[in-house]
Amino acid sequence: MILKRSFPFLVLLAGCILLALPSLLSAQTTAGLKGTVLDKDGAPIPGATVLVTNPALGISQGGVTDAKGEFRITPLAPGRGYELAVSFPGMAKVKLSDIELNSGKISTLQVTLRPEKEMQEKVTVKAISEVVNTADTTTQTSFTSEFIDSLPIIGRNYQDVLALAPGVSDDDGDGNPNIHGARDTDVITLVDGVSTTDPYTGKRGQELNIDSIQEIEVKTSGSSAEFGRGQGGYVTIVTKSGGNDFEGRFQFYWRSNLLDGDGAGIDDPQLHGGLGELGLRDLKFTDYLPFISVSGPIKKDKAWYYFTGEYIQEQTPVNALTQAFVRTTKEKRIFGKLSWDVSTNHKLVFTATIDPQEFDNEGLDSFTAVEAGYTEKEGGQNYVLKETAVFNPNVFLETTVQHFNSSPKVIPTLDADTNHNGILFIDRNHNHFIDATERDPGQDYDRDNHWDVFEDFLKKNGQLDDGEDRDLDGRLTPPHACEGETREDQDCDGFLDTINEDDTFCNIPGDPRCHNNQLDVGEDRDGDNFLDGGFDANGNPWVSEDRNHNGGVPDDRPLPQADDVIPDCVPGTVPCQVIGHEPAYYPYNRFLPLPRDRDLQQDQRNLRINGPYNESIDRTLGRVTLRQDLTVFLPDKGGQHDIKMGGIIERETFSSDTSLRPYLFPNAQPAGSTSLNPSIGVQLPAENQVFNTANSTTFGMYINDTYKPIPNLTLNLGLRFDREATDSFGYTPFDPLQQRILFDRINALRGGEINKAEDLTEG
Repeated sequence: MILKRSFPFLVLLAGCILLALPSLLSAQTTAGLKGTVLDKDGAPIPGATVLVTNPALGISQGGVTDAKGEFRITPLAPGRGYELAVSFPGMAKVKLSDIELNSGKISTLQVTLRPEKEMQEKVTVKAISEVVNTADTTTQTSFTSEFIDSLPIIGRNYQDVLALAPGVSDDDGDGNPNIHGARDTDVITLVDGVSTTDPYTGKRGQELNIDSIQEIEVKTSGSSAEFGRGQGGYVTIVTKSGGNDFEGRFQFYWRSNLLDGDGAGIDDPQLHGGLGELGLRDLKFTDYLPFISVSGPIKKDKAWYYFTGEYIQEQTPVNALTQAFVRTTKEKRIFGKLSWDVSTNHKLVFTATIDPQEFDNEGLDSFTAVEAGYTEKEGGQNYVLKETAVFNPNVFLETTVQHFNSSPKVIPTLDADTNHNGILFIDRNHNHFIDATERDPGQDYDRDNHWDVFEDFLKKNGQLDDGEDRDLDGRLTPPHACEGETREDQDCDGFLDTINEDDTFCNIPGDPRCHNNQLDVGEDRDGDNFLDGGFDANGNPWVSEDRNHNGGVPDDRPLPQADDVIPDCVPGTVPCQVIGHEPAYYPYNRFLPLPRDRDLQQDQRNLRINGPYNESIDRTLGRVTLRQDLTVFLPDKGGQHDIKMGGIIERETFSSDTSLRPYLFPNAQPAGSTSLNPSIGVQLPAENQVFNTANSTTFGMYINDTYKPIPNLTLNLGLRFDREATDSFGYTPFDPLQQRILFDRINALRGGEINKAEDLTEG
């Protein structure tokens, strides 16, 4: 049940419950063992001593049988290698070994003791619990770590195992399964009892190192009241813990184009219209997956550690028909766990999971150039602190506090600031909207290799204001004049004034000080008290400065030579003409104006897309969880009652910062025209930057009773209450055409088009 109104008393009630019950984790992360001790005639033996041990996990718990000869030992960590020893005075001791306990289940065993004098030999028994748990009312499938290790699955993703459960499928292979046809966003993944589901998408929110998994359980139907917020099903994962024995494991997988000389993935050109394998054979790719896991005691029988780390690089060659490229995936999957037995009945466990992921060359196809793609970054951290308190074998508590966060990003492959001047656009009219003419023009807006910076563009008041002095020279460029950030052409005569410094007064027609072969105000640009270059009274070029810094006067090459060539110069343009005034070693390419920023564009002649991807996304999402569960076993209250009760509070947050830039369509076809022309269509964002936020607070409490009125009948009775309060702020994309189509469909369903003419010209 989800309520949209706020009820303060529920918050107070939640606080009372959480204070009354020490916090605990879902009992699905623990296991247990119960059974009956009988004599050779089938009569129960009360007071028998029962001891459960697991040397590898450092576990030793015991108890005695009741008047019915029954025992129950919980909670225990899931795993293999348990031993059960039963003894009674006058009876031979019985030891059962190699017992495996599964999470969320209490295994049942029956032990028969015989008089010690009748036993003449020692017998070792390997115990196997019942195949069918008659007390379980949930349809579920379990996969142990041993089973997973033996599977011939491709890759190292635990999601590949889930589809082996009946009723579970993942047709699109994205790792988000659906259960019995429910949406893939309705599957909740619980790791050690707390959710790792993405608060934004509702899909899986974290990748796990498969070596860290002790057991996976897929619940497809009949889940008890302790589970909430999932309408499809649940995936519960229990992670491994360290033990008293040191263990280590290392493996390395490697794949490369060196092992595939004939070109992986090359198809018959006839399958692609004759385009074939363009560039595919020349691609280089390497996959490698090293991973390591170590575990052991920090202090034997007291504290333990478990650590596993994995690095994944997968490079996939892609044949996009008109181009070939490599799509790379990089992931780190790190998991660590620390366990501490504070006392016999008190245990603390801390786990940390980190999974940064990066996927490059996304959004590419045969029409989209590699530079127009983008990189996706995902992953984050998940920290869980768990406390277990055992009051007696029939009552125990577990506490879990979780902090989960992730920071997905979308980053264009080509930086949107393609000229690297730190400017993407200039909002000259201050309307917070990127006009087509407000994109960064660089220094050569009209692409004629002249400087095109007009400084008095804000207030147009004939003086410099904040943000107008582009070259920081403290001067206002005259109206309609030209200026560069480091070199000047104030008189727009096609010559950069800083190259020819004895030219300041030449901007004033007829000024006799033009080319007077001496330093005047503003002409010593580098402050060394020498003219950097200029003309004599007859207009002949001359050089008086040691430009090559060899201390010689004059320079080694004071006059221009025939082979003086300006790097990156376009023949016939003004900068190429400057060659007649300076030596070749003068760095002319520094004086070329910066080009404008490039935009994402689709040429309407061939539909090719190039330029930097026009969207950048930076998201942050997280979850803080406090979960509590109490387990009480009542063995003789009108039958057996296994009661679980508890509560959960989850605080989820989401924020998204989206930057949008124009999308250009060169050679567009104007409306009403049947041919292309040089015009450019522009798709402008309604907002340059969109910031969305959302958060929710979820409160839930439940009580569940697994009741056995008679030994062969089990009833599962439960009640759960959930309340979720959400709020959000931001922008929603709006497409008028699609909204109109939706309106028309709804209007038609309600009979809105009855008696209307087909062309809507009547009625």
